[in-house]
Amino acid sequence: MRPGRTIKAELRFHSLLLILLPLALSLAAFYGVLRTEGLRKAQGEMQAELRHHRFDVERWLGYRLADVVHVSRTDAVRTMDLPAMARDFHAFLDSHGDFRSLVYVNAAGRTVLDFDMPEGGVDISDREYFLRGRQGQPFISRVLTGRTSGKSIVIFSSPVLNPQGDFAGLVFGVVRINELLEMVSSLRRTPVDPSFLVDASTGVPLLAPEDARSIPLPSLDAPIDGPAIYRNRDDAEVLGVGLPLKNGEWLLVQERAVGDILGDMHRLLLLLLAVSGLTIAVCTPFLLRLARRVTGPVERISAMSERIMAGEYGNACPGLDVAAMPPELERLYRNFCRMAERIGTHVGELERLSGTDELTGLANRRLLADAGARIVSICRRAGQPCACLMLDLDHFKHINDVHGHATGDEVLRRLAAAIMATVRSSDFAVRMGGEEFAIIAPNTDATHAMALAERLRRNVERIDLRQADMPVPVAISVGVAGMTVTPRYGAGPLEDLLARADHALYRAKQAGRNRVVLWDDAERAGGEAWGAQGDEGQEQGVARLRGPLSGS
Repeated sequence: MRPGRTIKAELRFHSLLLILLPLALSLAAFYGVLRTEGLRKAQGEMQAELRHHRFDVERWLGYRLADVVHVSRTDAVRTMDLPAMARDFHAFLDSHGDFRSLVYVNAAGRTVLDFDMPEGGVDISDREYFLRGRQGQPFISRVLTGRTSGKSIVIFSSPVLNPQGDFAGLVFGVVRINELLEMVSSLRRTPVDPSFLVDASTGVPLLAPEDARSIPLPSLDAPIDGPAIYRNRDDAEVLGVGLPLKNGEWLLVQERAVGDILGDMHRLLLLLLAVSGLTIAVCTPFLLRLARRVTGPVERISAMSERIMAGEYGNACPGLDVAAMPPELERLYRNFCRMAERIGTHVGELERLSGTDELTGLANRRLLADAGARIVSICRRAGQPCACLMLDLDHFKHINDVHGHATGDEVLRRLAAAIMATVRSSDFAVRMGGEEFAIIAPNTDATHAMALAERLRRNVERIDLRQADMPVPVAISVGVAGMTVTPRYGAGPLEDLLARADHALYRAKQAGRNRVVLWDDAERAGGEAWGAQGDEGQEQGVARLRGPLSGS
């Protein structure tokens, strides 16, 4: 504890915190509820308004498409009477001010009657609206750029069928997008901001500048957790609502400023803060008096905890006058003493279990870093050989996939039992992780280590395990390496030994599995590139090192 922060000061501080925190959380929750409900109400109003707007826009689009469909079914068009068709097209454009142009396209996809195009026509057979027409579908295009005007347009198209009912071409009308946007902007049934159209794929309003900011409305496929609040193009915080149009290609969006929605809510919050301050002034003296009653006993129990932290479990509970303690602190003191006794009993057991693999009962990788390094160090000081066997279950993933993970666990347990039955009592066996195991064999040269590895491989191969009357073949690949005078890989002799054995294991896997391979010093030239990678790669000696060595 920092100087000056006594138990009394801490209790006073936390007593005040117990008053302030609930009040602050209550105020925050109250404000959050009011704010959320206000925004949800506004969102509901905007959604209702936007549904009306969507209906009007869809009706407007439907009427324009119906106009083009009507033209495509006139006798002049169906019989391809071009003079009569030209008169009808002129009359249509004079009576329908929304349309900028009306075009007839023949069955081959070339424009035949187009008041804006040069004679000879233009091939539009690859356009989506023509392909839809060949399928007999009236169609409304996405926003396009006109070839002659360079303006943003929308095309309304309808297929033409000749008197025999065969596809004879297409009629499409061109409407400038400004006509649609002006109609959308004029829609307003309640006193809210006007609606506008957004490209659903980019989130950018139609006809907006190229560098315009996208509108971060939630995805239409995502669940709506609450109102969508964001900063609009004018950098104002707004509530936005969007509804899909035209099969989700466009969004009809409406925005309202959050400040306008919340209204007088902030003044209500100030009133609640004043009431909360008065509550704090009333409750504080009572909590401080309670704090004074418990500081003495708590300080003494705190001293007991310091002794437990220092490992003095036997002397953690000196005699205290429990009669002067409040009942709750008396129970705390007695339970504390019992816990100190139990902790002393369990710490030793925990230290033992922390170095044991739960499934196999072998040592785990954590213990390897300590006990393995100690074994190697003793052999080096005594001038005795030391070997490492790195072994890996062959096709273990196949066993898990075919027979199930329970069978895979049983295979690991059987392998661990075979290891313990094969190695000497002085050997150190460890499960590295997954299906990989290692054995540190002190006072063992490479020849005897190879014999041990081969004996272990044969014992594992003889494991008789069946699952649902199906034999489960068990085999291992083993890499063997002896300790060298000068470590080359990793941070020390243990890491070097593991790295060499791991590389030999990799060679055993490459050679076909179910075999024993000895690290060959003649291969070190191929491992120079790995060794030259520096300490960062070498420090992974107890991890999978075959990646850096795979090029040797």
